[in-house]
Amino acid sequence: MTRGAATPVEDFLQLLARAVRQFHTYPATSPLCADAVTACHTGLQAIDQRERLTCRVAPDGLIVDETHIGGTLVSQELARRLRTARVATLDFDPHAMPRHLSLFCARLVQCDGLGKTATTLAELLADDGVDTIVAAMAPRPEVLDVGGPAAPLCELVAHEQQRRQTWFASGVPVNYLYPPDKGWVRFDPGTSLNHVSLADLAVLVNDPAAVAAMLLRLTDDEPASPGEGTSALEQKFSDVATLFASLDPTLARVMFGKLTRAVLELEPRRRQDLLRRTILPGLLDGRPDGGVLRDFPDVDLVDSLFLLLDLEAAAPEVLTTALHRLDLPASRRDEVVPLLNARLEGAKSSREEPDDCRQREIDRLAGGLIRVDGAQGKDFSEFTAFDLSIDEQASAAMDALHDAIASTNVPVVRLGLLANLVRLQPNPTVAETFLREAVVLFGHLDRSGRRQELASWASTYARLAITLGPTRPEVAAAITDALTAFQIPARIAALADLHDRKAETRHIADALVDAFGVTLVPGMIALLDDPAWQSKAPAVVSLMCDHALLFAFPLADRLGSASAAAARAIVKALGFAGPGYEATLEAQLEHDDEQTAREALRALARIGSTRAAALVAGRLQAGRIERRAAAEEALWRFPSVHARAQVRQLLGRREFVVGSPDLASRLLTRATNNGAGTAGLQDVLAGIESLRFRFWNPGLVRVAMKARELRAR
Repeated sequence: MTRGAATPVEDFLQLLARAVRQFHTYPATSPLCADAVTACHTGLQAIDQRERLTCRVAPDGLIVDETHIGGTLVSQELARRLRTARVATLDFDPHAMPRHLSLFCARLVQCDGLGKTATTLAELLADDGVDTIVAAMAPRPEVLDVGGPAAPLCELVAHEQQRRQTWFASGVPVNYLYPPDKGWVRFDPGTSLNHVSLADLAVLVNDPAAVAAMLLRLTDDEPASPGEGTSALEQKFSDVATLFASLDPTLARVMFGKLTRAVLELEPRRRQDLLRRTILPGLLDGRPDGGVLRDFPDVDLVDSLFLLLDLEAAAPEVLTTALHRLDLPASRRDEVVPLLNARLEGAKSSREEPDDCRQREIDRLAGGLIRVDGAQGKDFSEFTAFDLSIDEQASAAMDALHDAIASTNVPVVRLGLLANLVRLQPNPTVAETFLREAVVLFGHLDRSGRRQELASWASTYARLAITLGPTRPEVAAAITDALTAFQIPARIAALADLHDRKAETRHIADALVDAFGVTLVPGMIALLDDPAWQSKAPAVVSLMCDHALLFAFPLADRLGSASAAAARAIVKALGFAGPGYEATLEAQLEHDDEQTAREALRALARIGSTRAAALVAGRLQAGRIERRAAAEEALWRFPSVHARAQVRQLLGRREFVVGSPDLASRLLTRATNNGAGTAGLQDVLAGIESLRFRFWNPGLVRVAMKARELRAR
């Protein structure tokens, strides 16, 4: 049975697989890769009547609309690579751009080298701003091996599950500490538990350090190596404490006791770091973290609480707040308070530290102890325990905030923010939104006369476009387009006026030109083409000529489509750009506009190269008769060595002398009157002298007799 014709979807997937193979074999910049992406884009556009094309990844192909699409190319280059990249489904927008297809192929090939890293294909595509191709990743849960837990532990877990079901039945919302599909728990087959929450897992494991190590595996953090349970406990202490606090109060006290022992077994330095960073701030904030201190021995509890005073961030009254938060039994509180008082008395002499050391310690911990939470009301009475007050100096600083905010350079701050957003934004459509706002701020700086700041920020955005060019060309193009759109003819005219004035404003114009660069060219051409701005044209042409090296290439690129007025200005500017543009100017020597052709001759003379001189000399022999006078005048503007060499070649051509004897006579006169005499022209003069017998051509006889006279000198 013969196979039917391939559908457009199958053709597209075949083309996509072929493109992936090309990217695997050749560099992404190869023409073969570009051709493969173009064919792939054409195949995608051929898929009609679909808003999205969704493909499920199968072991030996792709499934589209429950139809299996395989084949060696698709299964090897697409299905195998997608499975290696852990992609479950692939979603294409039929209007996906060729760049997005190219980035998809490159990133899919790159996934072969990612190994077991946490980076996914979806993240790589998102970083590149590819939103028309969506890769849904297959879940990769962590498998947590619990083995066969003891029967009492299973009974405790069953009790906890029943207690939670009662809560859920009352409408209590379900909160997940981690996504539900992040991990699976492996039990002994004889275990009767069907499902396990993180709180249940904490009970089954029955070891805070082991629980912390499992939680570390459920996140994107680097997993702790064997024997580093203490490191995992330090990283996940807050999560472990939160899990224990969610248990039945009686069971929670037991688990917090285990957590206390795990903390006390830490090395002294690491334990103090954990107390400073997590436990003590959690105690003051009312979080479960601080509950571990209730089971500390009295001496260790006093030492831990006393760290608050060692930090020099609070007055001794903060200890009262900490004890209140612990909610210790009265009998134990009576034992702890005398110990704290004794430590306070003994610490008075040791607090005579230099002010700068104390200030540094305060600054170090300020970020960890000061928290702002607007979700619920706070009792600020406990802040009376801190050694903070609003004195005259603080009041003056607060009063100065109003003036400081008012004096803030808001446009500059916003331009900096927008530049950072564009730098981080891979999607060119979103970047264009930011850039439109940046252009508005550019206009504010321009209208305010803050042109130096405008030049500085334009330069920042131009450098950003250069930086993003290799990795995000569409965003770079959006930046360039925004800078180009800002330079409307009115702003070009104002810039030309700045340049045309005295030296005090010319440096500002030069700074703006350096900042905006070639993005000024479209605005200049638009001004030259607009009859309403012709009064400003000379100043703009002067600006173009003074910065010809910067503008020459884009100006030459626009010469073919420019109007006569703009063409004359471009040709003149190219003459100031120097050698390299002779071929461009040669095409203008036969321009229909007489002034443009004459300007091209003058531009070649300004360049002054050997090739330019040859082009002008060629116009004397083969150009239009009415333009030969302009070409002759342009030839003598060249350096004498170039002009004399071209004259010698022209006069050495018999057909030129016979066809234009009057012109040859003028060239001969000027060539011998410029101080060099007849040096180097003797053989040329002899050839011309031999034409003196053609009496039927009086002009030719005259030039021949002149040559004879010059030889006789």
